[in-house]
Amino acid sequence: MKYGLLIFVLLTVFFMCKEKTNPADTAPTIASLPNVEGEWTLEWENGIHQIQLDLEGKKILFDGNEGLELDLDSMGIRIRAYDEETVKGYFLYSDIKSKSWIGTWENRVVRLIRRK
Repeated sequence: MKYGLLIFVLLTVFFMCKEKTNPADTAPTIASLPNVEGEWTLEWENGIHQIQLDLEGKKILFDGNEGLELDLDSMGIRIRAYDEETVKGYFLYSDIKSKSWIGTWENRVVRLIRRK
């Protein structure tokens, strides 16, 4: 009887301490997302940059160069450097239009323009 109670307490503590995932951090399936893949233009600090999004590979080419990656969550996409935790850009799925997408880039509101 004592061992049964001990096992019950241990199992209860184990399940209570188990880390729970936040539903907001769970990415939807790629098929359920609006069409965000392709080439975009970002006007940033008096310069024009080309961004190419690849959702399946979770990669981004910035002016044709690698070094950024894409994280999906339930609300939008986060863009960050491979070696950093800080987010460079964030774009909500709900803000995408057929030819533009409003979001943030390094804490400034920006607009991506879809190419072609």
